[in-house]
Amino acid sequence: MKKNFTLKSIFVIFFLLCAVNMQAQDQDRTCGMLEYMEEQMQDPAFAKEYEKNQALFKARLAEVLAQGEFAQRGATITIPVAVHFPTANEADRACLEALAQNQIDILNADYTATNADNAQWAAASAFYPGLNLGSANISFCIAVSNHPVGLDPELIEGNPAVTIGYDFGGGNNADANWAGYMNFVIRPIGALGFSPLGGSITAGQAVTMDDNAFGSGAGCPGSGVVPQTPYNLGRTVTHELGHFYNLNHTFISDGAPGNCANPDADGIADTPKIPNSTYGCPANGSVAGCVPGTSSLTMNYMDYVNDACMYMFTPQQMTVVDTYVAGIAADFKPGVCTPATPSFVIAADNSEILSCPTTDTEAVFTFSYTTILDFNETATFSAVGNPAGTTVTFNPTTRNTDGNFTMTIGNLQASAQGEYTITVTGTSASETKNVDVLLKNTCTTIVCESYDSPQNLAIAITDGSGGSPGTPVANHVINIPDMATIESMTVNVDVTHTYVSDLVLQLVHPDGTTFINLWEVECGSENDLDITFDDAAGAIACAEPTVGTFAPSGSLSTFNGLEAQGDWTLFVADFFAGDTGTLNDWSITICSEQALSTEEFAFEDFTIFPNPNKGEFTVKLNSSSDSDINIDVFDIRGRRIFNNSYANNADFNEVVRLNNVQSGMYLVTVSDGNKTTTKKIIIE
Repeated sequence: MKKNFTLKSIFVIFFLLCAVNMQAQDQDRTCGMLEYMEEQMQDPAFAKEYEKNQALFKARLAEVLAQGEFAQRGATITIPVAVHFPTANEADRACLEALAQNQIDILNADYTATNADNAQWAAASAFYPGLNLGSANISFCIAVSNHPVGLDPELIEGNPAVTIGYDFGGGNNADANWAGYMNFVIRPIGALGFSPLGGSITAGQAVTMDDNAFGSGAGCPGSGVVPQTPYNLGRTVTHELGHFYNLNHTFISDGAPGNCANPDADGIADTPKIPNSTYGCPANGSVAGCVPGTSSLTMNYMDYVNDACMYMFTPQQMTVVDTYVAGIAADFKPGVCTPATPSFVIAADNSEILSCPTTDTEAVFTFSYTTILDFNETATFSAVGNPAGTTVTFNPTTRNTDGNFTMTIGNLQASAQGEYTITVTGTSASETKNVDVLLKNTCTTIVCESYDSPQNLAIAITDGSGGSPGTPVANHVINIPDMATIESMTVNVDVTHTYVSDLVLQLVHPDGTTFINLWEVECGSENDLDITFDDAAGAIACAEPTVGTFAPSGSLSTFNGLEAQGDWTLFVADFFAGDTGTLNDWSITICSEQALSTEEFAFEDFTIFPNPNKGEFTVKLNSSSDSDINIDVFDIRGRRIFNNSYANNADFNEVVRLNNVQSGMYLVTVSDGNKTTTKKIIIE
């Protein structure tokens, strides 16, 4: 049963990649809303909540419509916007911020009927007697203050809420960090765009757009965000945002011939009932409606014509939007469109540290201190929540300029085991800011285990055709026999295949329902790939072959907190004809938190100094064995960055030099025969 569900899921997810081949710009417009909602409604909890919310909305809308046009609506509702470019380049920030503002300007004009091209309505209106242009009582602004902290280091207070390289929602369409914003995510998806029908601000849901269908003008070529004709005027975003605010398509059928005997698609009285979607740029009144003598409202934003030929909403469509926005207005994050005032922000660089009273004497947290708009007051640092019996020391104890500071929790040997949330506070004359860190004083450590498929699997990848995956979809299972709660993980996949942009690689958890796409039709005509997918790595650098460590299309953190044990399935699907290949091998590395073994307490006179250090430190201990002494250094995610074996002597004293490592916390594991110990170090 799990396998059947997984096979169904892989095709549901792949719809986004099949909807439009963006390499062929003359293809007709499509929209992924229906498929997206079909996928979401498979979740019974989502379906129940959605149906409840829709019932409440429809009841409220009926009340509004009974009162006539949505008049006397009060003050305009301001909607704070955040725009996310997960695959763009930070070097293009100025261009991307300008493009984001360009799209928001388009939305403000389209939703208030102030767009210049609605002048075309004068000639078209004769075909739609009594109908006027609709205008919503809303205004969009890109947030400029009170940004979420610690998500994008280049997201500065006072600057627009535009993230670059931030993995919004781990590749999903919602991110709780951005609840309260109207989110737009721009990334390569192979379709023009998609949105939930009746989106949730509290869940941090988003309108997701392809990077060829956002904004107008030249775009930002350095990041591949370039509007493409005929979807280059920002109207696709207008269309998808309409879905978020509960507007459906104006047509009954998308693609197949529509049946006028079926119910009206959008249930809105002033949009003529029409059987089919309309494409291109039809002449005014040239497409017949279902009712004799009526014409399709082809220029409506909720149809499928080219951007240059859609330019209006109807009054009742805007009543739907106003009613929906009014119902969620309390959920918008307040005050973020008001320019920032001088202040400061503190953020933890290592927000979680593992420690043990038996082996550790101190734990060191590192923080960044960032001023806003030339703030120059002195902030003094303090903390509460540390274990009883420990000491807290800050270095430096105050700051009035940008920079780092550390907090050392000392005297850990006198503390009790347990998890401690420590609140660090910066206090100046006019401002107080807090950040929480976690000290897991539980005598555990991060252990990473690798699980490999056999070499030379030679599993054939079935050729696809026309944007549809070839069947059967190539797949292979790795069984992980060990129980472990996933802290982090990496995945390596080795594929021989011509034209790797034909491929999608999908990893499915043993529960059969949780999955991510590791690779989504990336690169172009390059052949072959051997990639280690790691959330902490950079964007894929296409080559032939594409080899190295890169961030996946989705986020492996989706699996964090789940059980590792069971059958993991890798699917490899080919979507286009003419190129084939094989899955050679693959592997999974699971990092989990595990208790320290008793041998870890047996070393005599064991010390690592200095700590903190600049990447060079000494390991000293007394050994009573004849075994070589092995030293491994891992980053906080469990990836080995150093390994060496040393000849033993009773008084072991060796210097370890780490070259070009980033500042942060690392784990040093020393093994002497059957004795092993792990200590934390801070590299500044």
